[in-house]
Amino acid sequence: MSSWIELPMPRYFFHTADGAAHHDVEGTELADDGAARIEATRTLGQLIDLSPAEFWSAGSLSMRVTNEAGLTLFVLHLRGVISPAVKTG
Repeated sequence: MSSWIELPMPRYFFHTADGAAHHDVEGTELADDGAARIEATRTLGQLIDLSPAEFWSAGSLSMRVTNEAGLTLFVLHLRGVISPAVKTG
């Protein structure tokens, strides 16, 4: 008889900064680091979609993803830059 031991999934914390730091204290259980990268990308896009004016006002948005030990696994940075229009002629 084969018995399965269900291992807990790792918990990831998605901390954001848009001029102010927002710490994820709850975290999210995901299968692995690859799933956490996908979730981070989707979440960053959703944050911009919800409040694009705030993104442009702050000029940047970043997300730092950590594991349960508090180690940073990866960081996403998004910066909006409005360049002056160049007129020729």
